[in-house]
Amino acid sequence: MRRSRLLISSSRKKLWAKLRDDDLLSGWAAVVDKIVRGDKLNRPTVMVGPTPDLLRKFGLSAASLSMTVAKVARCRRDHPEVPLAVWHELPGLLADPLAIFPSQRRDGSIVIVLVVQDRTGAPILVAATAGDGSVNMILSVYGKDAGLPWVANELALARANGLPVYEKNGFAASLPQPPVAEATSSSHDLISSNGTAKPKRHILSLRK
Repeated sequence: MRRSRLLISSSRKKLWAKLRDDDLLSGWAAVVDKIVRGDKLNRPTVMVGPTPDLLRKFGLSAASLSMTVAKVARCRRDHPEVPLAVWHELPGLLADPLAIFPSQRRDGSIVIVLVVQDRTGAPILVAATAGDGSVNMILSVYGKDAGLPWVANELALARANGLPVYEKNGFAASLPQPPVAEATSSSHDLISSNGTAKPKRHILSLRK
């Protein structure tokens, strides 16, 4: 009987956790929709959700993750390549990113690479900072035209500087593979100035 009660208690906890997460997502999505419509909100800042543990390992505090209303509106206006569905799912996407690395600004802000792409197929980046520690702020959400090779380069630079980075398992496999160089002979011998034939040269051609 006691074990049954424990199982029921555990199931209830999982159910309440799911309901809480669903409520959080629906609440955030509703706020995003209001901002997109141009509705007036009675506060300048909106909470995106709790700060995921993984992001806290990169300097963000235990405070909530927020974004200004003006910044949401500006990102939606300046970066239409980011689908509205991605905005709706942002709290969950931030909890399971593709990669994280320090910003090149070296101001304490970090860059989070989401596991989803924008409408052009480019990775979606989220810049965030701990600010004064009372609240973590999302600074921008946008698609990066330079793609995953740029992300890989940023990860390499951070590592070279001894800075912490994170990349999801399988990230390297998702990168475009470099072309393979193969040697092919030229179609004719070259004649030198003294009239003797030079040996055939091998020209590197790129096979994609």
